[in-house]
Amino acid sequence: MLSVFILVVSTIALVYLLMQLVRAKKQGRFLQTIRDLFIILLAILMTAAIFYIGFRFFRAF
Repeated sequence: MLSVFILVVSTIALVYLLMQLVRAKKQGRFLQTIRDLFIILLAILMTAAIFYIGFRFFRAF
């Protein structure tokens, strides 16, 4: 349940960062926003991996 919550919050942050990316391109802060976007993507991938490993672990027993 906690992993799903983290995934939803990370997805909302990803959408917010995409909107900021459009604004940052106009202001010249493009690379900083891209870095933040990759951090959020990494967090989503890590959450999905933890959820998958936990699912496989509990399914084995």
